[in-house]
Amino acid sequence: MASAGAAQALPIDPVAPVRSFEVVAEYPHDPTAFTQGLILVDGQLYEGTGLNGMSQLRLVDLETGEVIESRQLDSEYFGEGITVLGDKVYQITWKTQTAFVYDRETFEQIGSFTYDTDGWGITHDGESLIMSDGSDQLFFRDPETFEVTNQITVRDGDNAIVHLNELEYIDGVIWANVWQTNFIARI
Repeated sequence: MASAGAAQALPIDPVAPVRSFEVVAEYPHDPTAFTQGLILVDGQLYEGTGLNGMSQLRLVDLETGEVIESRQLDSEYFGEGITVLGDKVYQITWKTQTAFVYDRETFEQIGSFTYDTDGWGITHDGESLIMSDGSDQLFFRDPETFEVTNQITVRDGDNAIVHLNELEYIDGVIWANVWQTNFIARI
């Protein structure tokens, strides 16, 4: 796990090694956006924002922070994590148990799914979507049906790691920030 600076600690003493990080660049960003999902794909920055009535899917210019394209969610939805798989963008919602699927080029909604948990973070491994619900569970889902195909429990030694939030999949490793801490779990 990685951590830096004064942060809220994990409720456990980590068994896994704890490492620090270094900030190598900073970019402008809309200070009113409640960022819930962020992914850089092919030089394009996609952002999912939250809060009921303010949730959006955005394409953002990394260098300027300017919103190039956006799609507003209906006010009943609190947008959460996003991921890009092929020509589709997937966006999950927090409490309304709905995932939206958009065309990556046009941002047109081309599908939706329901699920029976909260929605926190989402990524993919090239084949399956990987989703968190704030617990110590990660759910592998079929991108065409959203059905759960596998599930793993995240632990550090004997301790459950809960509040797994924003997810990324890099070189065979799932990374998850631990909500309201400065820790990132390497899974």
